[in-house]
Amino acid sequence: MPNEVRPLRWPDDRAALVDHFCRAHGPSDGELIGAWYGTFPGFDPDGSFVIDGDDGEIAAHATIIPRQLRIGASLLPAGELTLSADPDLPAQHGLLHALCEAAHARLTEQGAALGLLIGFPDLGEKWQYEYAVGLYLTSFESEIATEAMLKAGRWDPAHSYERRTAERLGARGQPVTVRRYHAGDLADVAALYEAASARGHYLIARDEALWEWQLDYLARIGRNEPDDFLVAEVDGTVVAYARLITQGPVNWFRESDAASFCVIEAAGDHADGVEALMAAIAHTALTFGEERIGLYIHPQSALMQHALARGGTLRAFTGAGLVRLHDLDEALAQLYPTLEQRRLDSAFATRAFRLQISTESDQSEVVLGEGDAELVELEVPATVLVRLITGWYGADHLDTGYHERHLPLLRVLFPAGDPKIALADLL
Repeated sequence: MPNEVRPLRWPDDRAALVDHFCRAHGPSDGELIGAWYGTFPGFDPDGSFVIDGDDGEIAAHATIIPRQLRIGASLLPAGELTLSADPDLPAQHGLLHALCEAAHARLTEQGAALGLLIGFPDLGEKWQYEYAVGLYLTSFESEIATEAMLKAGRWDPAHSYERRTAERLGARGQPVTVRRYHAGDLADVAALYEAASARGHYLIARDEALWEWQLDYLARIGRNEPDDFLVAEVDGTVVAYARLITQGPVNWFRESDAASFCVIEAAGDHADGVEALMAAIAHTALTFGEERIGLYIHPQSALMQHALARGGTLRAFTGAGLVRLHDLDEALAQLYPTLEQRRLDSAFATRAFRLQISTESDQSEVVLGEGDAELVELEVPATVLVRLITGWYGADHLDTGYHERHLPLLRVLFPAGDPKIALADLL
């Protein structure tokens, strides 16, 4: 019956689904989504739902992308919910609401701790999604002039500012080889990404299968040429990497004037490796005749700090993704290693605590440390708690819901950060 939620029939519904994507997103984006759909690791047709229109076509659709979100030392199982509906449907909002209900029931079956939603803020608010992670997309992007970036790797020791800047960044003039990425680099590159992810630079964790799928998919749609993935090597060890998109803007907020040559991801702290990467990137941009380079990288990343030293411009803010606390017990259980490590690294290392967290509908607790545990109660709405979990908010953002004497501990357990999702995970 039309307008009722039904499970996706895969692959029988594929052609109708691509037609739907083209209507909902336009022919170009629709074809891209069609090339992506059903191929990502862990794809389960049982996590996809559609609503048929009156004429038998697919009118609205939802699917769950399996994710692991890295918070410090913890991996939290999550599901990214993607939604689409024919734009001219008068009942579009109601259809999407029904699809959300079906998808959230499936997330519960899958044991997800968190839900993730990009876009649809009004709909997400009704399902307790809240802005809790940054996106490397906004109406203004960080960038650097190609001419300025060409100076990377060269420091004049006779110039006091350049000499002291090089010392501050840790540049030593060590020989570095910059070359194309190849498959044998995956373990080293993944380790660099994971280290950056643990700091909050990239929220979505990637295993080997996800890395390989992502690179293959971007190559299939023409956004991963061989020279678009560079690694810096010192004495045979990969110490930094950068991923580029060299042909066409990736910022859909300002496609008309956004940089068409961009760094979409980077990791690694080796100062000379980062400098060598920057020089190689700038020379590549020069061959394309590009006067500026978009920088979709974390403000605290080494590459951004080096770019700023060369005259780069840092964006004032980013876009935001929505996160939902789906299962408090699961979230707190998986977050335990991070909470415990934060306690051990603090002045509270010799004390034990029973952290009891309550939301509007749930309560859970975790014991940190050994011995007689002091009860620490935190009572907050789920939308606030999810921001504490990701680091979007720190404990100092809390107005109520705790005893004042516990605020120093809560500051340790829930520090403010700057969590973001890599642009490569959104393309």
